[in-house]
Parts: sequence; C-alpha cells; structure tokens
Amino acid sequence: MILKTNINKYKNSLVFKFVLGMASATLVFFSMLIISNIYSLSVIRNNIINSAENEMKIHMRDINNSFSNAIDDLNEIALNYSTLSDLTKNDESQRYFASIKLSDILSERMNISKTTDILSIYNPDSDMMLLSCSNRISLKEKLSVSDALKKGLINSDHSVGALWMPVKIGEKTYFFKGYSFSGVIIASFIKADTLMSLAKIRDFSADEQIVLTDNSGNFLAGVGNISFPDITYPLDNDSKTQSLLGKYLVVSVNVNSGNARLSTIIKETSIFFRLEYIQYAIAFLGVLALGLMIYVIYYLNKEIIRPVKALVAGTHELETGNWDYQLKNMGKSHEFQTLGNSFNSMAREIKALKISAYEEKIALQKAELKYLQMQIKPHFFLNALTTVSSLTYKNKSEDIRKFVSALSNHLRYMLKSGLNMVSIKEEVEYIKNYFCMQEIKFPNSVFYVFDMDPDVADEQIPQFVIHTFIENSFKHAMTFEEPLSVFVSIKKYNHNDSSAIKIIIEDNGEGFPLEVINMANSQAVEQNSSGHKVGIFNVKRTLSLFYGENGLLKLSNAEPSGARVEIVIPIQKGEQL
Repeated sequence: MILKTNINKYKNSLVFKFVLGMASATLVFFSMLIISNIYSLSVIRNNIINSAENEMKIHMRDINNSFSNAIDDLNEIALNYSTLSDLTKNDESQRYFASIKLSDILSERMNISKTTDILSIYNPDSDMMLLSCSNRISLKEKLSVSDALKKGLINSDHSVGALWMPVKIGEKTYFFKGYSFSGVIIASFIKADTLMSLAKIRDFSADEQIVLTDNSGNFLAGVGNISFPDITYPLDNDSKTQSLLGKYLVVSVNVNSGNARLSTIIKETSIFFRLEYIQYAIAFLGVLALGLMIYVIYYLNKEIIRPVKALVAGTHELETGNWDYQLKNMGKSHEFQTLGNSFNSMAREIKALKISAYEEKIALQKAELKYLQMQIKPHFFLNALTTVSSLTYKNKSEDIRKFVSALSNHLRYMLKSGLNMVSIKEEVEYIKNYFCMQEIKFPNSVFYVFDMDPDVADEQIPQFVIHTFIENSFKHAMTFEEPLSVFVSIKKYNHNDSSAIKIIIEDNGEGFPLEVINMANSQAVEQNSSGHKVGIFNVKRTLSLFYGENGLLKLSNAEPSGARVEIVIPIQKGEQL
C-alpha cells in the first residue's frame, strides 16, 4: 500500500511529468530519425539492387553474344558436311586432305571469334583430333581438353538446341557445346574466366564482386577487386535477391543460353557509405540533439526541479514541526532565490508565532488549574467549619481539640504555595488525616482500607485528585443506619504500552446516578451547565490539562452496591505548571 501510494505521488509530481515529456519528445525525434535512416537505406539498397540487375543484364547480354557467336562458328563448320564425312573414309589420303581443309576452317573461325577459346573436330573411329585454340589457352589446357574429348565428354545426347554446359577440365572450368555428324564430333569451348573477363569493363568498388555459378550454386569464376573468404558455396539459387551471412547482399540473374547464373555480391556495410554526407549529417544532428536534450534536462533539473523539490521538502518539514528548517541551494534563478528567502522568512515568523501561542497556552492552563484548585479548597473548608460548629453544640471539647489539630495539619497541606503536584505518599497522609476528622464527626461509623504498592509512594500526582472522591463518599454514601466503608487501591499497571498508576476508590453507598457516570466517562471536558458535580468535573479537567489526554477518569457502580472510581496516572508525563 505504501509503495503504491509513493508511486502515485511520483506520477503526479512535476519531475515525473517533465521527464515523461522530454522522454516522449526524444522518443518521437529518434523514431523519426530511425525511420528516415531506414527509409534512406531502403531506397539506396533498392537502387543498388536495380543498378546491379541492370549491370548484370549487360554482362549477360555479352555472355549470350559470346555463346551465340560460338554457335555460329559451329554452324559454319557444320556446313562443310562433305568434308566432315571424308574424315570417316577408309582412304587415308581423303582423311588427310579433309583434315587440312577443316584445320584451316577452324583457324579462320578462331581468328574471327573474340571469346571462343577452343574449336575442335574429333573422329573417335580413327582417333583423329583437330583443335584450334586462342592465345588464352596453354598447352596443358589444350591437352586436358583433348583428353576429355577422347574420353567421351561429348556424345550424341548433345544437340544444337541444348544449353551450354559447364564442366571442369583439369584446373579450369569451361562452357562447352557440341554435336556429331555421322560419327564426327564438333565442339566449342569457352572458359568461365573468359566470360567473366567481359565484366572487367566496370571499375569495381572495394566491396563488390561478380561471380558465375552453375544452376546448383557452385562457384565457376569471379571478378572483383577483393575476395570474400567467409562466403561458402554453393549459393542459394532459389531467390533473385538474398542476404548472405547478414553481411552481404546477393543479386542474381540467370544466363539464358547456358546452365549458369550470374550474381553480384556486395558488402551491406557499403550501402550505408552510399548515403555519404546525408548519412553523416543525420548522425551528427542526432548526436547534437541528444547532447542538447541532456543539457536541457540537466539545466532544468538544477534550476527548476531541485528548487521545487527543496520547497516541497521544506513544506513537509514545517508540517512535522521543524520550525528551524531553512532552505539552501535554491539555484541561480532570481525567482527561486526570492521564493527561498520568502520561505525562510515565513518559517522564522511561524516559529515565533508558535512559541508565543504556546506560552500563552501554558499561562492559560496555569491560570485554569489555579482556578480549579480554588474551587476545591473552599468547598472542603466550608464543610470543615460546619463540623466544628456542630461539635460545639454537643460540648465535645476533646473532640474539638483533636479535630482542630487535624484540621490544622489539613490546612497546612492545602495551603502549600504554588504546589500543584504532590507525591502519592503526601496525598495518602492527607486523606488519612481527613478520615481522622470524619471519625470525630461520625464516631464508630467509618471504616477504610489502603492497599498501595510501596514503589509508587514517591510518584507525583495532581493535588486533591484522590481526596475529592473520598470527600464525595462522605457526602453521598454516609448514612446513620450503616457504617461507611471506603477501599483505596494504588497499583502500577501498563497503560498504552507505557507505565502508569491506577487508583481505585470504592465505597458501600448507593453509587453514582447514571447521568453522572455518562458525564464523567464521556470524552468532553466542559463543565455541566447546571453547576452540579463541580468536584468531579474539576478532577477530570485537571487530568486532561496535566497529561494531555482524555479518558483517564472512569466512574461506575460496584456490585452489589456502592460507587467505584478508577483514575489512571501516566508516570513521568505530567509537568509542574
């Protein structure tokens, strides 16, 4: 519950609302900044993809043209059908002259072609091999291709309409196409590196590479200024655009004429650099805005929020009674300094007013206590004079002498100057002296018992508190038919988790009327307007003034008859006024 209350207070505070507002503004600003960056990045990324696709279409066109030119070479050779047939003749001279003619045709077509690497004619029956190679083919590569043809690389399954097929021969990868006429095989070979050399017309960035793969994604050849060693093959050839390893952007297109795929691989970090000055400007503005926001929050916290919290804390201190509290460190703002000075001046003035009001209250309570005691003392004194007068009529000189002696001791106790608090022992001796006077007045008609803890004898109580109710018993419970019995108990006990003294006074009279019990036991301490029961009211009011709480006096009727008075005296709480 306390935690929930503190949370609600914080939510309603100026600090929370200010921080929430600044945080909301910051969140909106950075959200816009992030969205702007994401949008800019998306635009740049799409532009790069479109640019890569357009560029690869150009490369693919060049590759398709290379394949088309190589097919033209094959078709040109195939037009010499009769010469090709002579290679299958049994006549060796026919085969020789046919081979000379076909070798010239191969050389002529090779000189015309810019991308074809090997043109070949092979007769498996006679094991005759005719090869024409570009200057890009080494002798080792030439022999490797020748061996592959002899081992059946091309068979009758390859037709003119089939795609160019990639094959690894030796250490190189070639695209080849071939077909046979009456047992004679003609074929064209283009190295994958030769096809990729067509892409070198572009000045590659340091973070880009173009690779040629087969339809399974296996690497065939590549160009670019750098290599990407963390890329593993085969690539995923199911999508046109893909993100690889979270670091690379891959854009791919299919090669129409061959069983191959052309892909551009770009480091995604380079896409951010494409934003150039705009990206740097946005980042700079974001950092600058964040710095300014932090400074504004710091300044407002120092010059506004802290002084406001200090004012709230100062108000709380005044509410709890700390009148010496003074505000400090109210910032450099003239307004808050003026407010702090006004608060400190107000606190000093309130303290002075409180002290003055407290002193006036103390003086009023002293005057009221004196007035209450003056009501108690004349009341008893008049009763004593009445008793002396009655004894004179009965000619009881000895009783008069004893009574006057007891009355002298009694008055000496009553007239102690300025005494408001007395020890319980003094009050009990005073009451016993009072009983002595009453025994003279009512011989053989008074019986009393005191039951007091010895360790409470020196505790202080208001003067006449017990005596008032003893006197009240003689006034209302004394009869000529039955002796008066009075029992007084004075014991320590626990009251509201602190030590106190409980005084119980019981007699055997008829008890209190109900209206008197209700008046005495109520929380009100105002005197009855009828003026009756002044002594009971005075004791109740005296206890309230001395101990600052009500309910210390309780009246009731004992069983089977008699009055019962309970008085609670908190120990060490009263002050002598």
